Order: sequence, then C-alpha cells, then structure tokens
Amino acid sequence: MPNLVKVFFIFLGVISFSPLMASKPTRAESTTSVRPAILFQVVQNQMVFDASTVENATLVSPENPRETYGVQLKLKPLAANKFDQLTEDGIGKKGNIILNDRLISSAIIRGKLGAEFLVAGLTKEQAEQFIKSLALLPK
Repeated sequence: MPNLVKVFFIFLGVISFSPLMASKPTRAESTTSVRPAILFQVVQNQMVFDASTVENATLVSPENPRETYGVQLKLKPLAANKFDQLTEDGIGKKGNIILNDRLISSAIIRGKLGAEFLVAGLTKEQAEQFIKSLALLPK
C-alpha cells in the first residue's frame, strides 16, 4: 500500500508540474517562426538632446484648444549635421523621442531633418518638461 501511495504522488506530481515546465520556452523554441507577444529591439542609433546639442528650444502653444503643444528646436551646427545624417539613414523607420524614460513621441521618419524642426503632439506638461530637461543656459 505505501508503494501505491508513492506511485500516486509521483503520478500527481508529473501531471501537476509538467504543464509548468512545458510553459517555459527553451532555446530550441526561441528559433521557431511563432511571433512572440513581447519583442525586444535594439536601437541602432540615437542622439541625446541637451545643452551640448540644442541651441534653442521654444514652447509652441496650440492655436485652438483641440490642437496639441510642441517644441521648436534649433540644433547646434555639429549636432545638426549628425541629426541630418541620422534621420536620412532612418527614412521609413520609426523615430522615437524618450523623455525621462517615457515615450512621448513616435513617428515614421519621412525625410531627413535639418537644424530646425518641430516636435509636435505633446501635452503642455510634456512640452515644458522637454524644454526644462534640455537644461539650456539663458543667454
């Protein structure tokens, strides 16, 4: 009888733990063509906007209450050249603007951007925080 109880608990353990063990992906499973629910992507290129790269930033208020705020940026010459190349290389790809570890703007890059451009679609708080985060010194 004790052997029968032992076999029962082993059988119960196999039934209970097999689904848990099977639900964890293995290395072999990670190479299949099944699309994952969560995907990690490596950002190829990025550029930091701060006092070393931005010459001027201006809050752009909406013309009517239904529109959003924006920030008009003017980059310094070296940063403008880098950004020009970065956006040219990224045409057709998604460009993201991250502020304090939060995605605030994401758009498909349609053409290269130069020294001056507008970041639109922001709330007033996001636009103000964007400018504050640049830490530009008054001239």
